[in-house]
Amino acid sequence: MYPYEFSAHELSRMLRLENMTLTVLNAPPGNYANGERGLAALPGREQEFRDSLNLAIEYAKITRCASIHVLTGNLPAGADKRLVMRTLRENLFYCADLFARNGLTLLLEPLSRKMLPFYSMTRVEDASYWMGELKKGGYTNVGIQMDLYHTQMEQGNLASLIQQYIDEITYVQIAGVPGRHEPTVGEINYRYLLELLQSLDFRGWIGCEYIPRHATDDGLSWARDWGLLNSEDSPHYDT
Repeated sequence: MYPYEFSAHELSRMLRLENMTLTVLNAPPGNYANGERGLAALPGREQEFRDSLNLAIEYAKITRCASIHVLTGNLPAGADKRLVMRTLRENLFYCADLFARNGLTLLLEPLSRKMLPFYSMTRVEDASYWMGELKKGGYTNVGIQMDLYHTQMEQGNLASLIQQYIDEITYVQIAGVPGRHEPTVGEINYRYLLELLQSLDFRGWIGCEYIPRHATDDGLSWARDWGLLNSEDSPHYDT
């Protein structure tokens, strides 16, 4: 998600070596160790936000990644909501324009307050609102990154939300709830949701953003069982 501690050129070399596509990366989140998760909605951090976008674009170009998720940020207690909204608007329009000039897609992802209690974009409706604002401004290079784990934790009603916002959803992430393990574990019927996405002609990527309970290869048995990965496609690792 955050590749910035590694050389972009080395990442690119490894991707080519393994014949893999980097589908999305996160823009720098600010001071991650101190709990920051993005800068877009933080008044007074505008220049830092713009600098972070330039770094993300550099990595995206070198690794041939077409989409960047821009985290909007955790808000401090007592934040002025009008100032936050104005800052977020200005930053998102700046970002959409910059990305458009570089052939990149801006992804907005609602994140659950169960995981990030002070996050500034928590519902699918929030992301859809900003998508609408940007499109009214002439920017079509924007989409919703819908993490079904976060969405279930925040608001549930997954099938209905997918159907309602399918035209705006560009990228989907899956994980079991609770625990964030394999999608076969927990309360979400992912086989049904994947079939629903297929029936709605979803053409974007589906990312498995979960924590394997055991070894990664062992955990991929669900994908083989569902016909998404056969034994010949199993990943191989050099040690």
